[in-house]
Formats: sequence, structure tokens, C-alpha cells
Amino acid sequence: MDSRSEQLFEKNREYVLDRAAGFYGVSKKDLTKLGSFESLVFEFARGGENFILKLTHSIHRNRDQVMGEVEWVNHLRANGIPVCGVIPSIKGNLLEIVEVEDSYFIIYALEKAPGSHAEKGQWSDELILVWGETLGRIHAATRTFRPSRASYRRFHWYEDDTLNAEKYIPEDQREVINKIEDHKSKLRALPTDENSYGVIHSDIHNWNFYVHNGGIHVFDTDDCHYNWLAYDIGIPLYYALRTAEIGDDNIEYARYFFDLFLKGYRNENDIDPVWITRIPDFMKLREMDLYIVIHKENIADENDWCRRFMKGRRERIENDIPVIDMDFSEFC
Repeated sequence: MDSRSEQLFEKNREYVLDRAAGFYGVSKKDLTKLGSFESLVFEFARGGENFILKLTHSIHRNRDQVMGEVEWVNHLRANGIPVCGVIPSIKGNLLEIVEVEDSYFIIYALEKAPGSHAEKGQWSDELILVWGETLGRIHAATRTFRPSRASYRRFHWYEDDTLNAEKYIPEDQREVINKIEDHKSKLRALPTDENSYGVIHSDIHNWNFYVHNGGIHVFDTDDCHYNWLAYDIGIPLYYALRTAEIGDDNIEYARYFFDLFLKGYRNENDIDPVWITRIPDFMKLREMDLYIVIHKENIADENDWCRRFMKGRRERIENDIPVIDMDFSEFC
């Protein structure tokens, strides 16, 4: 969370948690904190079931933006996609508001995904296929999604503050800033028809789903937005290569993983092969996005993952080094 949101929460903690818990018929003592990166996330039990409670401050997303996320998630859920649906409060509302000073927290609750994370050693061929199939099902369903109000529209990728290189990258990295802006301009010239562009999850890596009974259950949809479907397809490969066991440039593993993943995806959704050849550009966009976020949040030294990612990253961006030097046309 940004510092201002965190300060407001800490200043009003008891009041906010008391109201938030009350919306779902439980007490604040029943809430167990799970995390607080972009939103405050808690778990609670009610009637023998476990649920997730999210508190999003209006500095991060306003009410309409969160409603757009909620409508998209429930659209997927209604189409049989294994995502965590949003449940109504005891008043029957999908969102509740707790005002604090000149701002507010948006409160909503979701089903808790069954199962557990898939550690790297548990990535079987079957899991990678199901991973691809699940994303294919999401993309097939997202084609028919329309927000109920224009104001609920989720943001387009280029509207995201995390891609504001001028704002967050130091001026002494002018070459990096220019490379990012040039890359964004290149992508904005691409077509955005409904078969290639729509609301996507944008972050379906192995820490954003649980594995249960051979299937996966997806969560953490805070960053869902309008982007190319191919961007979403490139994300699992991007993060699969960001592990200590594999490394950035393991083409052999990249071919193995992506071949299985794409086979699963194509079992559930068709995509024009030309978009597969453009995945390197979308993976580069994610690299740039992460580079900006790490500067924005000042977390370069916070954990091993960030340290590994940032090592040599500036030079890779400045010199147009591909995320993975692989010919994606072989998958068309």
C-alpha cells in the first residue's frame, strides 16, 4: 500500500476493521491478516466456510473501478470459470464503503480458493496444461463481458500509473525512460479488435492460483484491465523463467513450458497465430512494468526475487535484449 493509505488505516484501524467485519456478520477479532501490498487482505470464517476480505483505499482504486473488477470476476464465475467470486454483504451489496477523513476504504469479500500453491517442484505436465486451459477459458468468457455502466470500465494498460516511467524512473536513467516510452508507442499502434483485446487478469502466475483436485482456482484480480490477450499468455512464461532454478535465459525450459501451456490454452480458446509471434513484445512490456514498480515502491533490496530481477535489468532494457531469445513462430 502507498504510505498515505497505510497511515490512514493505522490511524483508524479499529473503526475501519469493526465496520468492515460487521458488513459480513463477523467481528474484527475474527479477521486474520494475510497481506497488504495493494490492498489490505484478511481471512474470516462464517458458517463453516472461509472467505477473503479485501480493503482497498480510494487512493489506489475508486469505487467504480473496483465495481468493474467485481463485475468482471462475477461474469467469469457465472460462466463456470474457477475464480473466486465476490459475495454480497449482509445488506446484499457487492461493495461497502467506510469513510475516513477525505477518503474511503472499499470493502468486499470473496470466496476463498480451495487447495494450495503449486511449488516449482510440483509443476507437472498436467498442471501446465490445466494452467493454459484455465486462461483459455477466461479469455473465451471475457469476450462477452460488458460493464453494466460506462463508469465501471476498467483501465486500459497505457492508463496504468505503474507504466509512468517519467514519474518513477530517475532522470539519470533517461535512456531507460526513452526505451519504455518508445515501446509503449509501438504497442499502441497494434489493432485492438474483440478477438485479440479485452479485460484480462494480467497476473496469472503460480502465486495467484491454488491447485485443488487437478484443477486451478484463480484469485488476485486487482490488476485486471484492458490489454491484449497475448499479454496474458506471456505472463505465465515470464514468471516461470524468473525462478532461481531456471534462470532468465533457459530456452530449453521455455520451449517445454510454453508448448504445454499453449496446447492447453488452444483447447479452450482460439487466437490468431500472429499474436503468438508478438509475445516477446508483451513480455518486454512486463519487464518494463516491473522495473518501474520496483522503483516506485523502492523495494529493489526488499527480497531475493527483486534483487535477482534488478541485476543487470537496466542494461537489458537499454540494449533491447529480449526477455527470452526464442523464436515464437515455432508455436504458430
